[in-house]
Amino acid sequence: MEFVEPQVYLIAETKIDFDGLKGMLASVGEETALTWLDKTKKTSNSDGELLTEVAGRICYKSFGLGLNPNVTKIRQNSKDYIENTLSKGDGSIFEHATCTFAFVNVSRVFTHELVRHRPGVAISQESLRYVRPTRIRFWLPPELSPQKAQVESMIKTIERSYRDLERSHTWDTMDFGLKKRVTSALRRLLPDGLSTSIVWTANHRTIRHVITMRTSEAAEVEIRYVFDKVARIMKQKFPLIYQDFQFTQLEDQTRSWRPKYVKV
Repeated sequence: MEFVEPQVYLIAETKIDFDGLKGMLASVGEETALTWLDKTKKTSNSDGELLTEVAGRICYKSFGLGLNPNVTKIRQNSKDYIENTLSKGDGSIFEHATCTFAFVNVSRVFTHELVRHRPGVAISQESLRYVRPTRIRFWLPPELSPQKAQVESMIKTIERSYRDLERSHTWDTMDFGLKKRVTSALRRLLPDGLSTSIVWTANHRTIRHVITMRTSEAAEVEIRYVFDKVARIMKQKFPLIYQDFQFTQLEDQTRSWRPKYVKV
């Protein structure tokens, strides 16, 4: 067995088809909207933030003055526009852009917590029904650090028993269907702390919510550890969408993140 650290990777994000976007803006707002895009694209941090702003501005046709007679002034820069939207709690525009994360070396304790967040997400997890573990890996929570040697001894005992039972089956003679059934039966003997990998896609409205909930001081320690990493990535990658998030440093060296605008 070995002790491992949960890893967070941002592996995909929303990308804009600019030919399609230009065609849409030309239809909706002609030269005014295209001029807005040309100016805004040069200062944009990401396609996700740009798409979010497009989605918001199309609601009021606020790409420039003159497109909507009811609009007499517009916010000229993206930061002010998105901050105003956050402050009003108009969260729907943050559902258009998504990010995809790979969480590696996380436990089944973590994934049981993660899958409770259902709206606006897609999940694909390593299956122990099909995958027979070649290595037994665990993350050691800080609360158990003083008993690390004892924990390691317990896990090694479980692993030896698991391997003994595993070797009692003649895998080379099994077809895949039987391998799957036996592998599924054996997984019941392994603890929830066993490391796994999961791919998680969510829109920015959901990510804001999950960061807030799961980096709370009251959250389970591993999911706080992971979503602290997510929050740091989001603050750097999407500084406008997450501009209102501030953190408090906790004793376990994780951060508890809280947005100024909670109801988004």
